Amino acid sequence: MKNRTGPLIGLLILSIPLLLALPGWGQYREYYVSGRVLDTQKSPLEGVEITARDVLSNRSFTFKTKKNGEFKFVGLPHATYKVVFKKDGYAAKTDEWKFATPQDTMKRVEIPAVVLATQAQVREEGQFKAMEGQVKTAFEMIGQQKDYDGAIAILNEVLAKNPADTNALYLIGLSYSKKRMYAEAVDALARVVQLVPRFAPAQFELAVCYQNRGEKDLALACYRKVLELDPGNPDAAYNAGLILFGMSRADEALADFERALQVKPDDPEYLEMAGRCYINQGNYAKAIEYLDKAKGVLTDPEKIKLLDDLIAKLKEQIKK
Repeated sequence: MKNRTGPLIGLLILSIPLLLALPGWGQYREYYVSGRVLDTQKSPLEGVEITARDVLSNRSFTFKTKKNGEFKFVGLPHATYKVVFKKDGYAAKTDEWKFATPQDTMKRVEIPAVVLATQAQVREEGQFKAMEGQVKTAFEMIGQQKDYDGAIAILNEVLAKNPADTNALYLIGLSYSKKRMYAEAVDALARVVQLVPRFAPAQFELAVCYQNRGEKDLALACYRKVLELDPGNPDAAYNAGLILFGMSRADEALADFERALQVKPDDPEYLEMAGRCYINQGNYAKAIEYLDKAKGVLTDPEKIKLLDDLIAKLKEQIKK
């Protein structure tokens, strides 16, 4: 009996190191994991169920957040975990925790704050993404296909869900303007300007609508706002100059045409109108200089002949 018992005890003692080396044995309590779960307003969420599942062994650990939104788990074994955060009324969120390195002593790990959105918020976000897609489609229909009616139909759907969508308002205003439906265009663009006062393109398109409706003072005010927001916009300066020229305010118009020419010095329309302002001032030599330069960059034979005739008349005036 003694001879048999001795070897069995020895075998048992020798087997312990082997058992400790097998998976699931040995150092078990390796990681001290903690963190917080918040809502989208950064308020703590209580009672969030957190399940961490070992992707290899499929064993899992479950714990919950406290009133202050904090959670902790002491002694999480080393592994790679798929983690799921769940709470009624909120969209579930997944994460991956990689704690693959065995630890001889407990290692603390602080998980970055986890934010859960409500299911209603997720649905709303999905709707906004869908609307973003519709707005993009409408943008392409306007710019590439010139299908303003199709764009208006799509944008009306977007605005029915979100009347303050500034992108949709701007594009529908632009579409109405292209169709010469200026009253509808002004309604939409004025709303954009109200919501985003520093959005120069909306100010510009609103000015164009006012100009086409003959509301010169309103148009001028919008062009001045454009030039305040975007000083290098030559078209705003040119259009303002046209309005002033039509109001017999040639000196003021000339300042705007010269401003436009600082950006685009070879634009034939800018050059011609600056030349006509100089005619109004009686400065025929300067007018000829500008008109001759405009003629040099034109390609339309009729327009070239028109300027040639005007230049010839100015030269006759200078001789007198």
